[in-house]
Amino acid sequence: MNRLFLSVIFFFLFSCSLLTAQNNQTTQKVGNLTVIVSGLKNNKGDVKIGLFKTKESYDGKKNKFKGAIRRIKNRMTKWEVKKIPFGEYAIKAFHDEDGDDEIDTNFLGMPTESFGFSNNARAFFGPPDFEKAKFLFNADSMRIEVKLR
Repeated sequence: MNRLFLSVIFFFLFSCSLLTAQNNQTTQKVGNLTVIVSGLKNNKGDVKIGLFKTKESYDGKKNKFKGAIRRIKNRMTKWEVKKIPFGEYAIKAFHDEDGDDEIDTNFLGMPTESFGFSNNARAFFGPPDFEKAKFLFNADSMRIEVKLR
């Protein structure tokens, strides 16, 4: 009888731990993010977009969360990112007019190709801090516009 009782208790505890583990996996909310990049000067080349989840990735010390290369139509482009976890993110984008995969600069180091950030954060002598560009993604569907300058 004692063994049967212990077996039932063990089975019950094991079942509860499995249900808790399954619930923890499904509590992570996700949604879809639409990024609209506007303000392009022309339809040449592509737009490079990076979605960053941490300051370290935003600063280039770790890999970005997601990235895309988008074609331009009517001097704008759209990127739809499906099923991303809720949290804080920042976006960087630039117009790669000549297709060399890097933002071109003049002899002073100032960009000659258009660029922009989430929250339309302004750049002064380098990109704005992650704190200025970050936004809270917390909806089933959200739209962010980045205007290139």
